[in-house]
Amino acid sequence: MLTSYHEMTVEEIFVSLAGDASGLTQAEVEQRLQRYGPNRLREVPPPHSLIIFFDQFKSFIIYILLFAVVFALAIGEYIDSLIIIVIVIINALIGFFQEYGASRSLAALKEMTEVMATVLRDGSWQEVKSAFLVPGDIIAVSAGDKIPADARVVTARHLLVEEAALTGESLPVEKGNEVIKEPSQIIGQKNMLFSSTSVVSGRAEAVVVVTGMETRIGAIAALVETAEEELTPLQRRLDRFGRRLGLVIIVICVLVMLLSCGKEFLLVHTISRESLVAFAFIAISLAVAAVPTALPAVVTIALSIGVKRLLRRKALVRRLASVETLGSCDVICTDKTGTLTCNRMTVRQAWTLRRELLLESEPCAEQLFQAEKLLFSAGAFCNDAVINQGETGLENRGDPTEIALLFSAEKVGCHSRGRRLDEIPFDGRRKRMSVVVEEEAGVRLYAKGAPDSILEISSRVLLDGAVVPLNDSLRGLIVAQNDNYAGQAMRVLAFACSDYNHEKTASPAAENDLVFIGLQAMVDPPRPEVKEAILRSYAAGIRVIMITGDYRETAKAVGREVGIEGEVLTGIELAGLNDDELSERLKNNTNIFARVLPEHKQRIVSVLQDLGHTVAMTGDGVNDAPALKKANIGIAVGSGTDVAKEAADFVLLDDSFSHITNAIEEGRGIYDNIQKSIMLLLSGNLGEVLIIFLAVLLGWNLPLTAVLLLWINMVTDGAPALAFSVDAYGRNIMCRPPKPRNEAILTGRKLLLITVLGVAGTLIALALFRLNGGASELEGEITRAQTMVFNFVVLYEMILVFVIRRDYEVPLFSNAWVWSTVVLSLILQGILMYTPLALYFKVSPLNLYDIAELLLGGLVFYLVFRIYQVVMKPFATAS
Repeated sequence: MLTSYHEMTVEEIFVSLAGDASGLTQAEVEQRLQRYGPNRLREVPPPHSLIIFFDQFKSFIIYILLFAVVFALAIGEYIDSLIIIVIVIINALIGFFQEYGASRSLAALKEMTEVMATVLRDGSWQEVKSAFLVPGDIIAVSAGDKIPADARVVTARHLLVEEAALTGESLPVEKGNEVIKEPSQIIGQKNMLFSSTSVVSGRAEAVVVVTGMETRIGAIAALVETAEEELTPLQRRLDRFGRRLGLVIIVICVLVMLLSCGKEFLLVHTISRESLVAFAFIAISLAVAAVPTALPAVVTIALSIGVKRLLRRKALVRRLASVETLGSCDVICTDKTGTLTCNRMTVRQAWTLRRELLLESEPCAEQLFQAEKLLFSAGAFCNDAVINQGETGLENRGDPTEIALLFSAEKVGCHSRGRRLDEIPFDGRRKRMSVVVEEEAGVRLYAKGAPDSILEISSRVLLDGAVVPLNDSLRGLIVAQNDNYAGQAMRVLAFACSDYNHEKTASPAAENDLVFIGLQAMVDPPRPEVKEAILRSYAAGIRVIMITGDYRETAKAVGREVGIEGEVLTGIELAGLNDDELSERLKNNTNIFARVLPEHKQRIVSVLQDLGHTVAMTGDGVNDAPALKKANIGIAVGSGTDVAKEAADFVLLDDSFSHITNAIEEGRGIYDNIQKSIMLLLSGNLGEVLIIFLAVLLGWNLPLTAVLLLWINMVTDGAPALAFSVDAYGRNIMCRPPKPRNEAILTGRKLLLITVLGVAGTLIALALFRLNGGASELEGEITRAQTMVFNFVVLYEMILVFVIRRDYEVPLFSNAWVWSTVVLSLILQGILMYTPLALYFKVSPLNLYDIAELLLGGLVFYLVFRIYQVVMKPFATAS
């Protein structure tokens, strides 16, 4: 319904809303409030804190650990049960406090729209809260006001409205009351005012047509409500990993139970109740040992440490599990205004018939020729913007193009020393404005406007310090230069002047026979660091797509300047495509989208996700919020709206696009550290499981008891795995492609390494067991053999720490925490072996010969790894 109001006359709108130019009465307002409701966005309560807390337990790994608690209780291992419960609760609390306060998008939208409005009620103008506006109300707005509801312009005078937060358009839009008959997007509806946009200059009266959720910002709020949040790649991978691990553990435990019972039955042709309990005890102990107990804590602590690292690199994390996702993303969809560009119009080139000036070179006033001084002075005089020195720096107010002109004049040292006597305001039909200024040399008229408009009223031109007739040849040079700038998607303003005749009144009739001065061309320039950041993204295998509300040529020019190449698709063209056709365009190098609407952004993200991409979306405006929430990872810039920040997973604290690539590097490093921890835990656990499984299969005595398994799992596995959370990142981490969306948490190459190491450790452990009396029936001999296996497993898991770090090309001495945990584990092992604790664990002290034998076994284990590396080097790929 909203899209039709711009096609209607004001009178038709009054008829449709049962109102008129005199406004509504209070009685009518009360009736309409009952009918339409307050001018507020629908309030959706945030998730209850208990829901956020219990969401932390939705992981298959957590389910396995909770089952392990039950098993441990069943076999009387109360301390181990308590330890596992504490780990699970701490893990949940860390995630809870990190995520608490998320999902506040609608609350931020509501806060944005709570403004005061000037409204015509009962024949007089009143100040009321915007919540009490209704369709049919007549409102008045002026410079600095925020639009309180969607409204149709009734009258306007020099009205410019800033709509960047809603449309992505960096320049203010001139508004009037002319009917627009053809269908148009928001950007083209120049007779409409939209809620939460701001008036830059001028004033207007308008009739409210829709309020609350029916407004454009209400439609965006509805999109934010319905946007489904995607599981992060890490969540998906851990879930798959947990399910598969759980199945493997169940199968192994059942096999161990069956094999043990089968062996007993073959020997004595019966199975006693005591034997059945003992076999169950072994199987359950094996299950507890096989579960990587420290994994949830490792993942959560790694992510939390990543949060702190990202904060140091100017990225604030709002959702813990999303930290790793940036490292997995292969597409960044970025807004243009305020993200790739500075969101600040800047004069880049100034041109007169004598020469062109590049403003980056900052010429001083003494280097300027007369025409150039006049050019910058004209820009400063034909200006209603204000720049003041505030407490936190320069504070600007006014049209961004006029602010740019003030800065350009300041940059070259041309200050507007004169007094404005009169003004011929800007008019959309004339496309220019003029001012009459009293200067030391006399009174002069300056004009500013579109180049064709200024040429129309110019008959002379300033050339080499002299005023000469503006002939066709010179006019052609000016037009060609304007076309050159326009072809670079620059906004061009022309300037002219003349001595002012006091007999003439300050009216458009005075704008004739002027002297053409020159052109000033301006752009919203790219951020200095953006091009390098995009090149880093390409090197990391990440595609960058620009999505903007700006014009096709502007978007294409900015893309070319920052290094985003490819086909351009406009919002209107996109609307005519179905999802399959859009998918084909995205496959065929369409990397720039221009003149898009909020629902277009969300649709682009959705189609990319359907193609299997992990998508990061950056933005700063209200119009970005739905896509930020829909994306796998939403990134809001720090100067953006509260709505964008609340919908995002990350907030860049100083708007620098380069921090996105920094965050990607952190994300990849965090993922690597989590992967290293999983490899360490699984390698050790695989060895433990295989040792027991093969011993049972071969009919041997058990090389490890339940209590020894639990000691290894809790003491020697956990601490080094946690230390990996703060490990340094491998070399060339940003020179490899992103991980595929559906890739398992451990790739084939990593699984092969785990298998090789696990099997090697198992065979060496079983050899030590057999060589040291494992086949004996004497309890003392069996205890000694178990002691050797127990200490070798601890030793080989310490070696594993450094083997895995070497596989990731991490510098050996880059992490003091890793060395500390290894030393601590060995100290704890020594305390166990040479104190009365040894009696409880049923192990015997080691002599020098035993220690030498263990070191030899450790050396053999390390040599197996080095041989594996040599064999696999020709096949090595980044994983």
